[in-house]
Amino acid sequence: MPRPSPVPGWVPRDLPKSPGVYRFLGERNEPLYIGKSVNLRRRVRGYFYGGGPEGRLADMAVLARAVSYRQTGSDLEAQLLEARAILTHRPRFNRAIKNRWRGWYLEIDEGAPFPRPRVVRAVRSPSARYFGPYAGRFVPLKISRLVEDLFGLRSCAGSIRPNSEGPACLRYQIGTCPAPCIRAEGINSYRKRVRAAIRALTDPGCADRLRSRLEVDCGNSTREGPVGRALSARRRLDWLDELESYRSVLDRPARQRSLLAVLPHHVPELKVLLPMALGRVLPMREASRRPERWRDAVSDACYAVRVRELRMDSILQPDEMVISLIVRRWLEAGALVGAVYDLGLMSDDEVLRSTIADGCQAAGQRVSTRSGLGVPRRALGGGQVQRGRSGGRAGPAGSAGSSAPTTPGSVSHASNSSA
Repeated sequence: MPRPSPVPGWVPRDLPKSPGVYRFLGERNEPLYIGKSVNLRRRVRGYFYGGGPEGRLADMAVLARAVSYRQTGSDLEAQLLEARAILTHRPRFNRAIKNRWRGWYLEIDEGAPFPRPRVVRAVRSPSARYFGPYAGRFVPLKISRLVEDLFGLRSCAGSIRPNSEGPACLRYQIGTCPAPCIRAEGINSYRKRVRAAIRALTDPGCADRLRSRLEVDCGNSTREGPVGRALSARRRLDWLDELESYRSVLDRPARQRSLLAVLPHHVPELKVLLPMALGRVLPMREASRRPERWRDAVSDACYAVRVRELRMDSILQPDEMVISLIVRRWLEAGALVGAVYDLGLMSDDEVLRSTIADGCQAAGQRVSTRSGLGVPRRALGGGQVQRGRSGGRAGPAGSAGSSAPTTPGSVSHASNSSA
């Protein structure tokens, strides 16, 4: 007599052995848990066999009364659908994304009379400049302390009302704060310091020019004799060097790119278009491989990116950062499935022609774009460099056997496997 299956009858029997997103639903059809897998059938049925989940997920499996799923053509598509669903529904048994990336920001509010650097958890004021978000509090707090000392900005909490008879703080006595609170410096002079600090945070060239001036001051003071001035210039140089060590987290060039990724669909006649506008991941869209529909779909996706670029802030909200980080990790891993086009380097017509030349539209083609630098490289208008069956390379113009050198990490491999 066959042993009865531990899998409840309400689990769909037609679960595919392919990537996708699944939801465990409660008695009221509310999502209890949302997950993704490269093998939906194995993952969902595994919850009910020995050696399955323990703790809270075991409790979830007991409370569940139904399972729904959505098949995808790639693991990236499954990750993005899973993340958006979790951020939308906030299921009680999901914790990984629900508690991830609230984010920390460095804020300088230019709308205040005497702004100061602050570390905050959210974008709040339209008049403020924000840097971030950061995964933890330590980095923005360290940057704010360096900015205060280097440019002489106040660190006292709250707003201030200048009073010449008030007490001065310790930072004024050691020369790291101009003390606008006791009218030792006026509002115009203080705000000039604020503007200089913002320029140094946003423009590496400004920091280089400040370094040159400080080195000159340090040399002149040493020759002329005033030891205190030379020590002050040397101390500011040390603070500037330390601030520049955080330049990589201030610039974030990879996050600011506008891209179009073409991913496989679980239906062979379709593709998935993933547009990204200055780091923000826009909604995915399905595209038919039929020539006239393909042109419309790619053109619409590019147009959506261009419009979104004009309408948005430069700061990613925490939920947007969750989605953006998923795509960034996929790019840094080499974008192994799909093709990526940099919309900052290519016109919409070039993107359309390249998707056709690269075989994104043709059935039976799967193109992979690789980058060794953690950011997507994309050809400047021509087709991708592909590795043919014979091992020779075809150049952008499609000349077989071309031996022209290529940049390391910029070769895009094409195979004849079914999409």
